Amino acid sequence: MTPDLIQTLFVIFTGLVFGSFITLASYRLPLGEDIVIESSRCPVCRTKLGFRDLWPVLSWLFSGGKCRFCKTKISVRYPLIELITAAFFLLIYKNYGLTFQAVLLALFAVALLVMIVADLEHYIIPDEIHYALLPLGLAYRFITGMPAEDIAYGFLAGGAIGLTLHHGYRWVRKKEGLGYGDVKFLAIAGLWLGLKPLVPFLFFAGVLGVIFGLLWRAIGRGHIFPFGPALASSLFLCVMFPQYPDMFWNIGLFFG
Repeated sequence: MTPDLIQTLFVIFTGLVFGSFITLASYRLPLGEDIVIESSRCPVCRTKLGFRDLWPVLSWLFSGGKCRFCKTKISVRYPLIELITAAFFLLIYKNYGLTFQAVLLALFAVALLVMIVADLEHYIIPDEIHYALLPLGLAYRFITGMPAEDIAYGFLAGGAIGLTLHHGYRWVRKKEGLGYGDVKFLAIAGLWLGLKPLVPFLFFAGVLGVIFGLLWRAIGRGHIFPFGPALASSLFLCVMFPQYPDMFWNIGLFFG
């Protein structure tokens, strides 16, 4: 095998392993359960899973999508999340190679995927996601050379926008709109992006939010849908492909 193929297979396998972690973290964090010390177990019969039960995708396939002990059906969310994570890792590798920047982006993607799944299933963004994204963002912006004042202004602006949307919606509509988890995430997004890309980020999040909301209703999940997945997807898009926020401003200048 060529070195490039070996690296590609390594990246895919690593993505599958982290995808398995995402399935665990997105299930346990909203319930306040430990994700570090406690061993993996069946959520129904609580039996501790062995080595043969923990292979990403393969264990699910070989068991017929059922728990090996109690025969309870295992959701397809598990292999699907593992495959999606592997695809994200491969995308990052193809764009940034095996670099420290790529490692930070991969961890960034893991945190965002945990956030997306948790918000979709529990309507909550665990605080642990913010705790992870904060140092990751500082490290990422340090190696990419973003000025410290731009990081600070972005963080403050993102938080201010979040608080304005939260309290403004409640004042106008007399009910909860943007949750405090989303407010915190907007501040973290500002730290990752800096000041200038915040407007394109919010625009992309709004467009994605409309699309996700329509899909949410189309599959019969009701009129209230989590906004976290749209925010996370927009942030990943803007960080992974910084040319997109620049394109947004260039198009605006063109029409202006």
